[in-house]
Amino acid sequence: MPNNLNLFEIKKIDILTISVSIILFFKFFIFNNHIPLHDEVTAIERFTEWKNFLRKDGVNNHTLISFYGTLIRSFFGFELSAFRLISFFSFVGILFVFNRTFNNIVYSFLFLVLIYNSNFLYNSINTFRGYYIYSFISCLIFYQIILFNDKNIMKINLSLIFIMLFLIVINALYGLYVCVPVLLSLSIYMYKKKFFYIKGLIFFVFPVTSFLIIFSFIDGLVINNNENLNLNFIINNINSIFLDNLKTGIFNIFNATPDLVKNNEYKSIIFTFDRFLNGEDEIYSSEYIFLLIYFLTILILFFRIFKNPSIVDYTILFIFLFFFIIDKDPFFRVHSGKIYFCIFYIFYNLKNFFELDKYFGNKKRVNIFFLILIIIFTLSKNPDPKWQETKTSVIKIKNTLKVYSCIESNNILTQYEIWIVKNIFPDLCNSRYDFEKKINILF
Repeated sequence: MPNNLNLFEIKKIDILTISVSIILFFKFFIFNNHIPLHDEVTAIERFTEWKNFLRKDGVNNHTLISFYGTLIRSFFGFELSAFRLISFFSFVGILFVFNRTFNNIVYSFLFLVLIYNSNFLYNSINTFRGYYIYSFISCLIFYQIILFNDKNIMKINLSLIFIMLFLIVINALYGLYVCVPVLLSLSIYMYKKKFFYIKGLIFFVFPVTSFLIIFSFIDGLVINNNENLNLNFIINNINSIFLDNLKTGIFNIFNATPDLVKNNEYKSIIFTFDRFLNGEDEIYSSEYIFLLIYFLTILILFFRIFKNPSIVDYTILFIFLFFFIIDKDPFFRVHSGKIYFCIFYIFYNLKNFFELDKYFGNKKRVNIFFLILIIIFTLSKNPDPKWQETKTSVIKIKNTLKVYSCIESNNILTQYEIWIVKNIFPDLCNSRYDFEKKINILF
């Protein structure tokens, strides 16, 4: 395994990364119509303004993409393709890290076969949600963990891991699915190391605690003092409102995430299996690839756990144990970080312990053949049109506003469609909220 990614050194495998990335960019951003998901409209409406991007209300705001989205909205306005670039570049980052880590074009082919055959992993490359940046950071954490045997860079790696764990936790609560197992395995591996605790406090505990206090206070302030959302009120009343708002915010943040509070009576594995097998809805259809990845991971873990297990083996073990203990049944998308972590684990073992490289080493003809195969495969794979969730509404909106004025359209469009106009197409009409009728009005 390499000791670093050598970001400024071009390698042959980068040709593959660049080629696949360019093709996918054209497929998703040039030849594809950008129709938002319902969740994207919600995220843009609630969390892409400077006054709101730190909020953590009912949809469990993804903080990292909200910060990114706020920057995009400030400089470029409501450009959905620009919002979605965060997920695309996160995938490019994952592909780059994978190729640099394993440096084998056959592995790259197998990796892309998994991604392209997963409804979620492929289509969510083109969404404005926080799941791909969560996955990217999870892959970086995996890369840093496998370097832990190098004692010369252990302290540096540890600092980076704590920073990345901090980022996935403040991004959204589902980051705990990767964060807790990693912390447990690090604790076992380094419980005698004093610098482990020092770095953990500096780079993880203090930052996470600070941000959680900020998130909770802001949410509590909006809920309890929504008529006094100004700096003067906060400064003058901070002593009397701080604790109450903090308690309200903490309850709201955790209670707003159903999969973290629901009691499944330890049947979460059965529910999850059923979800993967039968799908969630028309958009999030069956995920046989997730089942395959988890099955292979467990199989390899069973083989490795009895043969001098490493820190990465313990991490995988704790990922499954943590999932079982907390007994929740999260949506497909919440599995994304764990799934990519497991994918890296599978290929890491194929390369280092099962030594499959010797069966298809880096030979020129083999590389050219698989490069062509990957290009053809990538060109043939298209985004699923079902992911254009609001397409019917968007078509109606555009057709209506071509014929009727914004005021007249209030009587033609539904409140849902007016909500989409307000948040995704604000250049078409102005809008205001009627507090008496509790509706949005275009003008």
